[in-house]
Amino acid sequence: MKNDEGFFPLPCCLYALLPRCLVAFSSPFTIIDYIMCRYIIAILLVCICNVALSQVWQWSVPVKAARNAGSRAFLWVPPDCKHVRAVVLAQNNMEEQSIVEHPVFREEMSKLSFAIIWVSPFFDHLFRFNEGAGDIFNGMMKDLANESGYSELTYVPVAGIGHSAAASWPYYFAAWNPNRTLCAISVSGQWPYFRHPSFAPDIWQKDQNIDFIPCLETMGEYEAANSWAAEGLKERQQHPLLPLSMLACPAEGHFAATVKKIKYIALYLKKAAYYRLPKEIAEDGAPMLLPIDPTKTGWLMDKWRLNQLPAAPPAPVKKYTGDVTQAFWFFDEDMMKATQEYQSAHFNKKAQLLGYIQNDKVVPQKNTHQQVDLVFQPMADGITFKVVPAFLDKVPAAHARTSEWTGLPAGAAIGHAKSGDLVVNRIAGPFRKINDTTFQLSFEKGLNNLATSYQCWFAAEHPGDKMYKPAVQQAKMDIPGKNLDGKPQTIHFPQLDNVKKGVKSIPLNAISSANIPVQYYVREGPAVIKGNILALTKIPVGSKYPVKVTIVAWQYGSNTEPKIKSAESVEQSFYITE
Repeated sequence: MKNDEGFFPLPCCLYALLPRCLVAFSSPFTIIDYIMCRYIIAILLVCICNVALSQVWQWSVPVKAARNAGSRAFLWVPPDCKHVRAVVLAQNNMEEQSIVEHPVFREEMSKLSFAIIWVSPFFDHLFRFNEGAGDIFNGMMKDLANESGYSELTYVPVAGIGHSAAASWPYYFAAWNPNRTLCAISVSGQWPYFRHPSFAPDIWQKDQNIDFIPCLETMGEYEAANSWAAEGLKERQQHPLLPLSMLACPAEGHFAATVKKIKYIALYLKKAAYYRLPKEIAEDGAPMLLPIDPTKTGWLMDKWRLNQLPAAPPAPVKKYTGDVTQAFWFFDEDMMKATQEYQSAHFNKKAQLLGYIQNDKVVPQKNTHQQVDLVFQPMADGITFKVVPAFLDKVPAAHARTSEWTGLPAGAAIGHAKSGDLVVNRIAGPFRKINDTTFQLSFEKGLNNLATSYQCWFAAEHPGDKMYKPAVQQAKMDIPGKNLDGKPQTIHFPQLDNVKKGVKSIPLNAISSANIPVQYYVREGPAVIKGNILALTKIPVGSKYPVKVTIVAWQYGSNTEPKIKSAESVEQSFYITE
């Protein structure tokens, strides 16, 4: 953002470093000078590009007795929220973070007075209630309530959301505590009663069910949307009191959460709140959720079929004239229309395929979950790297998916759109986007600090045109957890003083013994990092004071000559007082 003079403000440390960089370009300089300049340029890119800031999580607590060492629960409460009406709970797998941190999602949850909790690493992504998952959850909610001052967190309704292999746990939570479950959302995951030893263990008792609790399953075309409905429709017949919805997502895949899908999920939560929360809610006790009987209320709509029109028009449950065994349930006409509009997109359009370029060559696909493996090739600063997307002109043979997506045999020629932006976006992992082809390693809260490597997931995307539907192709890059070779370095991060409520910003002055710029992230607290400035954000109105803020300083080093080891990260905490 420009300042009043029309210039982009720079972190204070850069003003001190810029003269050295300018002198270096006009006089002889050492390799260390060169690397320093590269560091400065990389940071300048971050400062002047339109890069989304990490989202705020005002509080965090360690999750006691979690299955993952270092599991931490992060809490966000809308700043103007006096009393939380419900909580959206997500355990980290992949898409969850993209959904719950998206500005659109945050805005809609603010309107509902819904808090969000994101747990990373997850505490139990199968929610094995027969092995104490419920006790872990209760302890976590009690700790967050004590830390934040929002005591209602110990009893308000919960909307669970999970992705892929972690998508069954919301159903298990509902079976464990149906009276506290607002709804359950499975993103590219399993149906409620599907069982698998790896991600949906058979632990429900005969008397456990999730009748009258609305459940949503989303599934992309490029994963299994055309066939996925069969199991869900069977479960609807076996459990007629289960309000079960399915959203098929044309031209979408398994890995990346689109803005369109995020908006839909937010609308689903809005409907769940409208139909399940009582109109009057006491502020000193758990609300009695209203049951939904899908045989008496709501709408039915024929299942999605690729490039086929519905077999019958949607209608209220009692007026539906189609085959009810092939129809899913929806809250009301508004929800049905949103689903209908979503599912009717890209009708009869051609598919296009995307890939990635490294070392001037298209990276070959593999018969793996991610299909594309990228190599971490950092620039001189040790943390900035390029990821370049490309259209494919032939159907790859390595994985059957590409033939399924296109309807063409391996090796067949394939066309693509001639207009529209071909970009790469972040799916998950400790990095941030600088521009459409430039990314930078960026550590953040929720990481396993003991990991020997981190996974960075990317999505090459194109919006399509009048002839071609949108395309998406995921890729994975493994990045070493630390640079272990080279000159050692340490970080000196001075203690931060407590501040009064109303302070807008605080300078951060950590330095590296290697004389290279230090990076930061906020682990918890109403604050965001802007270069070397900690910008304090609005504190939720129901907060308990003092409010703790924890900043972590890190320096990754470099695996290019002259090599520099990663520094041990240093954290400092302070409090905001009234």
